[in-house]
Amino acid sequence: MKKEIGHILYITLGIVAVNVLSVFLFLRLDFTANERYSLSPVSKQMVRTNTLPVTVDFYVTQNLPQELNKLAQEFIYLLKEYKSFSRANFTINTIFPDDDLKSQKAIAAGIQPMLIEISERDFEKVQNIYLGASFLIGNKRYTIPFINNRTPLEYEITCLLKLAADTVKPHIGLIQGHREAILGEMPQLINELSQLTDISLVDLNRYNDLNHFNVLCIIAPKDTFSLRERKMLDDYLSRGGRLFIALNHAVGQLNRNQNTGFINATGIEDFLEEKGLKIRYDFVIDNNCGSIPLNLHKNYPYSGGAISFPYLPVITHFSKHTITHGLKAILLPFASSIRQVKTNTTYIFTPLATTSSIAGRQQAPLFFDLNKQWMRRDFNKPRSIVAALLTNEDNHSAIVAITDADFLLNDIGLYTHPLSPDNVNFAVNSIEWLADNSGLIALRNKFTTFRSLEPTDAYVRAFLKYLNFLLPLVIVISVAAIRFRIKRRQRINRMRPGYID
Repeated sequence: MKKEIGHILYITLGIVAVNVLSVFLFLRLDFTANERYSLSPVSKQMVRTNTLPVTVDFYVTQNLPQELNKLAQEFIYLLKEYKSFSRANFTINTIFPDDDLKSQKAIAAGIQPMLIEISERDFEKVQNIYLGASFLIGNKRYTIPFINNRTPLEYEITCLLKLAADTVKPHIGLIQGHREAILGEMPQLINELSQLTDISLVDLNRYNDLNHFNVLCIIAPKDTFSLRERKMLDDYLSRGGRLFIALNHAVGQLNRNQNTGFINATGIEDFLEEKGLKIRYDFVIDNNCGSIPLNLHKNYPYSGGAISFPYLPVITHFSKHTITHGLKAILLPFASSIRQVKTNTTYIFTPLATTSSIAGRQQAPLFFDLNKQWMRRDFNKPRSIVAALLTNEDNHSAIVAITDADFLLNDIGLYTHPLSPDNVNFAVNSIEWLADNSGLIALRNKFTTFRSLEPTDAYVRAFLKYLNFLLPLVIVISVAAIRFRIKRRQRINRMRPGYID
């Protein structure tokens, strides 16, 4: 009897001790494939090295729909994870803006209410909800105005810690003077880059020293680079410079009067070929592609439909590289193919993105036949390279080149619309990697979306079904058999003379 009381006492003390420790320690075991419930090494390092006090005011409406409530709980758990690794003071305040005073405080902090439809049992209602956070890191305040399932929470929080801690940002130069894309044409890209970098416009005719730029970007030039300008870029690379190059090498014109495609050479193509990367004079086509509206066609002046257009390839095949980590698909309107060529330089060629297995190439110039019936034999050049990396270990220079620039532009007439996140992510990942600021790349595409189960065949499903049904029965029967044998052995032993239990 005393032994049983002792066991109960020890178990009770153990439970109390675990509960007391759980107040001060936060621990989660993460078995997910994408490590959704654990911080990445870069986040742990960032929060451990942070010496500034952090105060998070999380504004959240009570009684949210199940999906949003789960997202709010996940955000709180993520904050607790950061707090568990922080060596500085890290305070988390959960605020329910259920009155006018708290609502005004949330709005003043930059948390805007969002209207959502909530379905109840008997009716539907529209409600203003708050689901955002205000971060005070040191004496700097940052805001995540609204959180949804597409918000990369870990990336956002780690970015804020980095913004507060970094006093010197990488310096990015956007080369101008050849009718390149202007800032107003690519607001999404500039908005992403401006958070972690300083951006300047660079005219090669006015700059004598390019060394203080971590990365130079050449995006959508239309005019030719002179020999002097190419020599400046060569000298910049020889001193360890980094280049991001997005060219509209293949130009497609689609309108009611002409449907033609031609090549716009700027001299950068020759510059790249000297380093081992040749851009062909062609247009890639892909069965996995975007579409164009039928009202561009003379025969369909009033139609609001669309037709698939293989000259707008959707790229879904990426190499395993930090730059392409987490990317799913990018749309490249009118791209050319790339091949490696032998040179006397020591640049190493690495493909980054290719077309699909049902893809081809067409030589320029060409005419776009919108009535063309595409056949399988038209796609006879699979896996054409459309983006590549050149690295030089001798001087630590590097170049990322992609044969389309329109994929970064929001305002180019026919394609005026918000860009796909992966379009922007490819460019931002490339520039951050070139700037040696690649730690956050792995987090940008780490969303809180729920992963779907991989499809399985009928045999595997049948096996899992019967295993799910029979395994608990087998476990129960096995445990019962073991206990029966133990008890039987105890009874036999107790029947022996002189046996003491």
